[in-house]
Amino acid sequence: MSSPPRGRALLLGAVLLDLVGFAIVLPLLPGVGARFEERALVLGALVAADSACAFVLAPRWGRLSDRIGRRPVLLVGFLGSVAAYLLFALAGSFGALLLSRVVSGSLGATFTVAQAWLADGTPRERRAHVMGLLGAAYGIAFTLGPAIGGIAARRGDALPGFIAAGLSATAFLLVAARLPESRERMASTGPASLAGIGRRAPYVLAFGTTAAFTALYVAFPLYCERALGFDRRMVSWMFALLGLVTVIVQGRLAGLLAPVAGERRLAVAGALLMGAGFALVPLAGRAGGTRAAAGSGVAVLALAVVVLSAGFGLAGPSVAALVSRRAGQDRQGRALGELQRVTSFARVVGPPLAGAAAQWGGLAAPFAVAAGVAAVAALAGAREDAAPADGREER
Repeated sequence: MSSPPRGRALLLGAVLLDLVGFAIVLPLLPGVGARFEERALVLGALVAADSACAFVLAPRWGRLSDRIGRRPVLLVGFLGSVAAYLLFALAGSFGALLLSRVVSGSLGATFTVAQAWLADGTPRERRAHVMGLLGAAYGIAFTLGPAIGGIAARRGDALPGFIAAGLSATAFLLVAARLPESRERMASTGPASLAGIGRRAPYVLAFGTTAAFTALYVAFPLYCERALGFDRRMVSWMFALLGLVTVIVQGRLAGLLAPVAGERRLAVAGALLMGAGFALVPLAGRAGGTRAAAGSGVAVLALAVVVLSAGFGLAGPSVAALVSRRAGQDRQGRALGELQRVTSFARVVGPPLAGAAAQWGGLAAPFAVAAGVAAVAALAGAREDAAPADGREER
């Protein structure tokens, strides 16, 4: 079966609603958790629990969608989000909050299976474009969600959770009522392995770029506030710039460039841009070392943010399209589930790595580490002698 444009738009809208709910709740977790538990390490575990569970279970959901179809698994994922956000809204203990994160990660199959649904009906040369649209939805969600959550939280910690649950429930109803299935049911194709669904370079690229990018959420505010003397408003503006550039590149530019350059080259170029952007960040401190030169420091920092976010915007959809292209039509869910496993693990590793680098090496050290990780990822992608599963030439 093919995925008609109407179904594609509906699915993208449903995923956007679900992601906005996720982005409403996530920034509030540390503050809500601090009511019950003050240790930073434990609060960090609360935030990471979602990704840890997704690391274990995402490939299983992907394989199941290969067998029984995408639609049923998407519906389970949206219902899981509803349950998780209701638990968050009603939580009266740290254990209840942790359970909400476990439910969210364990049943959070929507993004992976949405990728597979889109891949089922999209020509290979257009997959970077549709994967970029999903990535753009993620960026839009994290532009809108924190603002909605911050406003709602003024009326108490429960309201943001109820709003998020309502958004995911709406996504469930849209998919249940209107989304067609994108494929026929198939027999099981056996257990997944990275070797069986394509060479490892795309997964190394995904891990490196995701770990480096998520490290930014720890390292960047610390550096801006403590090394550059920015207030939180300025930091927020920089994150808004980061989100805007990522949305534009993922939603438009990646899809335009992929047919010309090829997904692999585009992913490698994205990783290299990320490395260059991370390397630029500490230069902002030198450029703005005096009050008179403060404007230069802001300009250098803004340039760094544009470069590294553009790199991530190119790498993300290109890697997803590359994995999809190599997987074969009967293994889309499995391959993209493995990709989510890798990126989930990267989200668990990246922030603590940045924190450790800042503690032991200084505030600029995380950016050097992130640049190195991105460079290694680019090297892995560049060195691979690619021969895709569909037998077509790959660039």
